[in-house]
Amino acid sequence: MEYSGKITDVPGLTVGHHTDLVNGTGCTVVLCEEPAIAGMEIRGAAPGSREVALLDPLASAQWINAIVLTGGSAFGLDAPGGVVRYLEEKGVGVKFGRTRIPLVPAAVVFDLGFINGAVRPTGDDGYAAAASASEEFAVGNAGAGTGSTVAKLLGAASSIKGGVGTASVRIPSASGKGAGATVGALMVVNAIGGIVDPESGEIVAGPRTEDGFADSIDLMIQAPPKDRGFFQNTTIGVVATDAPLDKIGATRLAIAGQDGIALTVRPSHTANDGDAVFGLSTGLHQDPVPGDVLHAAALKAVAGAILNAIDSAETLGGVKSAADARAIRQ
Repeated sequence: MEYSGKITDVPGLTVGHHTDLVNGTGCTVVLCEEPAIAGMEIRGAAPGSREVALLDPLASAQWINAIVLTGGSAFGLDAPGGVVRYLEEKGVGVKFGRTRIPLVPAAVVFDLGFINGAVRPTGDDGYAAAASASEEFAVGNAGAGTGSTVAKLLGAASSIKGGVGTASVRIPSASGKGAGATVGALMVVNAIGGIVDPESGEIVAGPRTEDGFADSIDLMIQAPPKDRGFFQNTTIGVVATDAPLDKIGATRLAIAGQDGIALTVRPSHTANDGDAVFGLSTGLHQDPVPGDVLHAAALKAVAGAILNAIDSAETLGGVKSAADARAIRQ
């Protein structure tokens, strides 16, 4: 599957990372230049999150200021506090008297077993990530993708390095005049399952064996893993558009993003995954776009971002990248 672009092709968004390669963890921030409409869907059974109840279409909050994706499991949920502090200093957020309260939902991945589980993203790390945000940003071993791994059904020794990836899809203008809307995705890939190119069916990252990458679906059926007793995986991300959406539309965009995970991460949404996708609309493209068109673009952007994460990741902490694993066999 060919993919290109990045989430910041959606006007009004910037991305920043805090990356700790020594300890194998980090956090990633998506900042909204102006308040943006957001929704969310969680399909994994083991999620970790902060401030996500305000994304419910029935909740009174109508917009958010940033989204944080972080490593460190529950401990990493300190990182969004630093983003809140950064935005408050910039005068961003809901105004209450003389105070502004930034709205910053967040989700986590479990990377505590990667290199050094005693080090987790802090509030200061979240602050630094927000302060570094720009339209250009790193992929692969960066931010919340630093400690991410995939294809773990045969254990850590056979797993493959995951990471953070991005892609975007430009939708043709319905009138044929001017630019159409854009859908972009940013995904942190830390799954128990393998990664499959949904167009070719090729396993691009699976548990390593003497014969190449194993099929994680077959392994799950024929040789199910022992119950590890804890939640060590999760694919999380943001799918965004400049097309105008309300909170229900943003939630449905997130649902479409989850379909992109299901196509590319196999198996996904397991009892040991906390798969969560945020849907985001900056609303800067004035013409509405049919929901089904946006959803198709979201599916493609999320799948492309997941493949970009695997392609961009490098060997770290003794875990081979997909490219290095293929090179060994050759």
